[in-house]
Amino acid sequence: MYVISVIPLSRQPTLETLSYYSSTTYPLGTIIEVPLRKKIITAVVTAIEPVSAAKTALRTATFSLRKLAAQSKTACLPENVIKTAEVLMKTTPATLGSILYAILPPDIRSNDRPYPITKTYTNEEDPTPTILTDSRVNRFMAYRSLIRQAFAHRGSVLFVVPTSAAVRHAKTFLETGIEKRVVTFSSTHTKKQIDTSYEAFTDFSSAKLIITTPNFTMLDRHDITTIIIEESGSQHYKTRTRPYLDARNVLITYAATSKRTILFGDILPRTEEEVWRREDIYHTHEEHPHRLNFNSSVTIAKHQAITEKILPIFTTELIETINRNHQNKGRSFLLSARRGLAPLVLCFDCGHVFRCPDSGAPYTLFSTHKNGVEERWFYSTPTGARVRAADTCPDCGSWRLREQGIGIQQVVAHAHKLFPNIPLTIFDHTTATTHGKAKKLMEQFYAHKSGLMIATNMALPYLTEAVELTGIISYEAMRTMPTWRAEESVLASLLRLREVTLNECVVQTRSETDPLLKHFERGLIDDFYDEEIGMRQVLNYPPFAIFILLTWQGDKVAAKSIEKLVLTTLAHFDPQCYSTPLPSEKITRHALLRFSHKDWPPERLMDKLRSLPPMIRIEVSPERII
Repeated sequence: MYVISVIPLSRQPTLETLSYYSSTTYPLGTIIEVPLRKKIITAVVTAIEPVSAAKTALRTATFSLRKLAAQSKTACLPENVIKTAEVLMKTTPATLGSILYAILPPDIRSNDRPYPITKTYTNEEDPTPTILTDSRVNRFMAYRSLIRQAFAHRGSVLFVVPTSAAVRHAKTFLETGIEKRVVTFSSTHTKKQIDTSYEAFTDFSSAKLIITTPNFTMLDRHDITTIIIEESGSQHYKTRTRPYLDARNVLITYAATSKRTILFGDILPRTEEEVWRREDIYHTHEEHPHRLNFNSSVTIAKHQAITEKILPIFTTELIETINRNHQNKGRSFLLSARRGLAPLVLCFDCGHVFRCPDSGAPYTLFSTHKNGVEERWFYSTPTGARVRAADTCPDCGSWRLREQGIGIQQVVAHAHKLFPNIPLTIFDHTTATTHGKAKKLMEQFYAHKSGLMIATNMALPYLTEAVELTGIISYEAMRTMPTWRAEESVLASLLRLREVTLNECVVQTRSETDPLLKHFERGLIDDFYDEEIGMRQVLNYPPFAIFILLTWQGDKVAAKSIEKLVLTTLAHFDPQCYSTPLPSEKITRHALLRFSHKDWPPERLMDKLRSLPPMIRIEVSPERII
């Protein structure tokens, strides 16, 4: 008889080590099923000892251990996967079990599929990250060269992309000549496709190119020598659920633990990566470009002075360019930064803004049509709540409600009037509700040689083939991002749009051309980095500081009580507390911690953060701090 210690694979931050009796011994790292209260959960074996060696502890225990049934179908996690999770614990306020739960593939952490068996290995590659800054075409040329080099030395390549749409695109560009060696993993794969991928993954007769989304990156294989992270600046690498891990940091840790090379590639890598590259902490792949060259031109179309109450959506330049492109049998793609009819609705008489009661964020107004009848709704982006749009103001009873801002549905309505003879495709959250529908919409757009697509940002991962004309409906709306990374995110989106443009990219604006737009127009990414790095140094923003953001909600009494607990627990680290600057039925409070890289991670910080109750959201390196 043995006493087995296990760590539950669970998102819950409070579940730590559990102990059970077992008549069967298991290797460390084995995934087994254990009873917890009235449920059966998945857990990883972390320690095992004979009952005779634990007699004293068992006698003094104030509880009795449950017995495990013998389990024959088990699999072990590789040592490097567990080591990666242990290293991440030093900078993540979560238990080992919740970190493993977050980084393992969904079907393995639920024990629906055994972890693929791999051989033992020892690598001696340089794990220092390398940065590749270039256009997509040039990046993929470099990737093909790196893949050939790895294959020549019998090494496999783990190629990571941020979205399921990017898996298909990467496979198309990289599989030429090595079709039988390509393995793909994605959450949108069918069960049959996943089965085929796992079967190919465990075929060790030849090196493989493994193209995957972040969900499947912890599938370890002994011959992987190179890790490539494509579109490394994408926000999709940051998870939105506990423990809020960043897949890029996970892979850097994994590469360091397993001694593998790792490459970050993007048209505009994050400013943090550029700083480390300039300071020679990260390597540079070949020669770093000071500016990017494009075959397409940029037109800044400024709206004329407003003389009407209704703001014009299309400038004369954009209308003429779309018509000319249509006559030349070219496709046009227009990007709208806002969903629905309008991003905000307010009362004209008293100024009341319609907001979500849970998040405090302004409602987006959008319309639906059912049986020829239009229905209007309020939609909350943070919570996903949808309610019927109000007809009158709840404060003063006025019926004079005004829409503020321009949403994609307004753009579409105007486009129908201005371009009645052009086939129009709409790509937003109401039409592209699934991955399959999104693919069909894009296929429909490319099927017309002179079609027009109006889309929100969610279409960009699917826009993989070149189009003759692209346009930004409102540059000002695109810039209003509630994140300290706004400048970088906007320029990255603009550059990604321009690199799929064959002829012309039109940017509509209501103000004078600002420095960011000039950098975009000329491709001067080094000038942008110089300004952005200087600003972040002044403000003490990443990478010159590391943020930790704590957030909690409640009524006045509850919020104050939680804040007192946070301030007491973290008194040594000087937290800055503030409220969300939005009216809401609940009070939302934040506590922000800043640390320099020299002091990171502070001793005992993670233990103190783990001791806080789970109703407090704790995020390391958040994208937003308000």
